Amino acid sequence: MLIEVILLATTLALLWLVFKRPSGLPPGRWGLPVIGYIPTSGKNIDDILKDFQKEYGDIYIWKFGSRIQVFIHDYHIVKQILGSPDYIDRPDMESFKIFEEVPLGISGSNGAIWHNNRRFILRQLRDLGMGKSRLVEAVQEQAEILIEALKEQAGKEAPIADALNYVIMNIIWKMSANKHFEMTSPKHRELRQMVAESAEATDKLVMSDMMPWTRTLLPTFIFRRLFNEDKFIEIVDRFHEFFQEMIDEHKESLNPDDPKDLIDAYLLEMKESHGQTDGIRSETDLRLILFDALFAGSDTTYNTMKWIFIYMAAHPDKQRKLQEELDNVLPSGTLVTLEDKPRIPYTEAVINEVLRMSSLTNVGVPHSPIRDVILAGYKIPKGSLVTPVTASIHYDPRYWDQPDVFLPERWLSPEGKFVMRKEGFLPFGVGKRSCVGESLARMELLVFTVTVFQNFSISPPEAKTIDLLPDYSSWIMHMSRKQNVVFTTRNP
Repeated sequence: MLIEVILLATTLALLWLVFKRPSGLPPGRWGLPVIGYIPTSGKNIDDILKDFQKEYGDIYIWKFGSRIQVFIHDYHIVKQILGSPDYIDRPDMESFKIFEEVPLGISGSNGAIWHNNRRFILRQLRDLGMGKSRLVEAVQEQAEILIEALKEQAGKEAPIADALNYVIMNIIWKMSANKHFEMTSPKHRELRQMVAESAEATDKLVMSDMMPWTRTLLPTFIFRRLFNEDKFIEIVDRFHEFFQEMIDEHKESLNPDDPKDLIDAYLLEMKESHGQTDGIRSETDLRLILFDALFAGSDTTYNTMKWIFIYMAAHPDKQRKLQEELDNVLPSGTLVTLEDKPRIPYTEAVINEVLRMSSLTNVGVPHSPIRDVILAGYKIPKGSLVTPVTASIHYDPRYWDQPDVFLPERWLSPEGKFVMRKEGFLPFGVGKRSCVGESLARMELLVFTVTVFQNFSISPPEAKTIDLLPDYSSWIMHMSRKQNVVFTTRNP
């Protein structure tokens, strides 16, 4: 009997040591062993994090499953850590690795792979025309296609046309593969379907990432059914097939003296390296770069443009002011270029204010410390998920006067010039892993905004109002709610 008591006591002591909350961590919710803290209030993620901030301050933890998440609401601390090499990595999670032994591409990779791919993408944006006329012309061409599509729904109550998604995706394909899909193309429809399916599958994959022990303890068939892993793998395989077909076409037509797009440039680097890059350059890596470009380069811009339309429909006075500026500076039919930016400060102000208020990524992409670190006097364990709460910072009265008010004028100097203030503003992230495509995204937002509001006014349907609350079905994205608007043709 004594032996059994000793064994039980020893077991309990060991379990307590394994599952106890380590000392020195920030305050926050630890929850139960293994499963952590699972909220039961039914609140959306924004309100949950607001409650935590009120209770614990600007830095706190939320242990979800077996992962320690560190949420940060203070811009200066976010800027400090995201500029530090100690926080440069992404977490070791399948949702970042996409079932590769070593994460590839750019958004989920680390170390030399991430460094080389980021440098490669920046070079391609420069070489393929970022800031130059040919890329602006490609965006202008897609903007004019969008105008023709919007004319078909002019005067009708309808959701924002799917053509918006189509034209933004085509810009990415032009840069990546020198392709232009027709709106009715089966390839385009297939791609749209894969994107939609992957979003749903990713949510379940993230849940399994938060409880990695389930992969080991649960029978494989139960694990895969519970977290829909088979579906995710099937979608990833379809993406790989889609991209590999493009890569094979480029291998056949590759001209070393005339690279036409990102795929050509990558294949040339593979040839020039002669295998001397420690495996950094590979067709698998190229496929994942294309995967990242599709999601980071099109989906975010598409959803931000929808927010711009929605905010302008909800604020007709701001819309009129923007259109008056465009009418004075760019006569009807004049296509905007980057050289026009200094002359349309209010348009730039509107775009920035929508970026702030919509906060498309309500929480930033997690970073993971490469070692145990001390932050603001707290211990942050290696491998934690350190996440800035972007939406909270964008509405923080420490950085913004009247943060709940849509006020493009806050971005203008007393002389009426556009002023890019960075204090408390991070729609594209900050630090070494900030969005590599920010310059492209900003140029697209400018060209599409100008072109649409030169040609149309946007309003809510008669006797209805615009709903500016985000769709809270996603934990990581603030997408606009599905609703009808009315595009009315202008004759300035």
